[in-house]
Amino acid sequence: MKKQLIIVLVSIASLNTFAQSIDKATEINGLSLGISMGEFGDDLFLITGDEPAYQEAPSLQFTLKRKIRLGIRDASYQGDEYRNFGNFNASNITLQFYEDKLFKIQWTFRNRQALMDTYNYLLDTYADKFGSSKEEVFDDFRQVEWQGKSKYLQVFMDTESDVTLVFEDAKAAKRVQKVLAKSK
Repeated sequence: MKKQLIIVLVSIASLNTFAQSIDKATEINGLSLGISMGEFGDDLFLITGDEPAYQEAPSLQFTLKRKIRLGIRDASYQGDEYRNFGNFNASNITLQFYEDKLFKIQWTFRNRQALMDTYNYLLDTYADKFGSSKEEVFDDFRQVEWQGKSKYLQVFMDTESDVTLVFEDAKAAKRVQKVLAKSK
């Protein structure tokens, strides 16, 4: 009995040893943090605040234009290259840049018939890669996060509409928050 328990504990420890730390992640699905806007070429649509949705919401437009003045750019990836995760296809990829460097990527999956399958696939994929993490389950959403000192990854599911995968340079995100806070 003791020998079996030791074998189980060693097996569990070795699984976590093989899992890579989120801080060591260089890319998710082929996209690397820190690359410049120019590397996306014509596949990048920079959001300007002049789009109809922003014209109808002046406070959102003001906030977005303030971010642009501070060197923070929101963009939508229009290409196909980074959308596929196994059998699942991201309907939207949103990118955020600070001083021309990518610091946040958000993939959104909107196939309502496959929300749980998509969520479980992403959860299993990144748990295998980065180790297990605690899942938080609420009435209408669930999420799992991997938080490192310099990188952050989240799989989030709104049980009624979509699944979101977020990969972020945590240090750059903190700098962006400080810049925004100082500019108020």
